[in-house]
Amino acid sequence: MTALPTDYLYPPPGGWTLADVRALPEKCRVEVLDGALIVNPSPLPIHQRIMRRLAAALEPALSPEWQLEVDIDVLLEEEPLDYVAPDIVVFSATVPLTTRPIPAGTVLLAVEVVSKGSRREDRGSKPLAYAEAGVPHYWRLESQASGALAPVMHTYVLDVVTGSYTETGAHQGRLRSAVIGPVDIDLAALTR
Repeated sequence: MTALPTDYLYPPPGGWTLADVRALPEKCRVEVLDGALIVNPSPLPIHQRIMRRLAAALEPALSPEWQLEVDIDVLLEEEPLDYVAPDIVVFSATVPLTTRPIPAGTVLLAVEVVSKGSRREDRGSKPLAYAEAGVPHYWRLESQASGALAPVMHTYVLDVVTGSYTETGAHQGRLRSAVIGPVDIDLAALTR
C-alpha cells in the first residue's frame, strides 16, 4: 500500500473534496463520508475470498443492462463528499470501465462484506449514504470474520417515500433473490 501524505491527519477546511481524493496516490485505500477521510487497512484473506466467491456467484445472474465489479470507487455525493468503495457494485452496463469514480445514479446494488474493522461503517454510515444517494438496493454480508456464527446476508430495498432502506430479508443458509436476476447462493460455501 502506498503511504498517505503526512498531512492527511489534518483535514482541509470544510472536509475532503473529490480533488483532494484524486490527488492521493492510486493505491491508497481510502473512503470519505461526510467529508471525513476513512483509511482502510488491507482486508484479511477470508474477506477477499468471500467477496471474490460472492461476485463470481452473482455475475452470471446479471441481465445485459448491468455489470459487476469489486472494490471500485463510487461517488455518492460531492458536497459534503461521500466517496466509497463497496466490496461489490452492480451498475449500468452503459458506464465505461475507464470511469472513476462510478456515479451513484448508475448503481443498482452495493454489497458490503463486513469485517471487524468495517462494522460501524457497513452497518450504519455507509447504508445511510447509499440511501441518500438513491442506490436502490444494499446488501450486507455478516460472517465469522465480523463476529457472526454463520454467514447471514441482510438485504435492503430503498423506500423512495422515506429515502431510507427497508430490510427485505436476513438470509441464512441460502440467498435467493431476483434483484439482479435469479440468484440462489449457498452462503456457507463462500467461507469454505
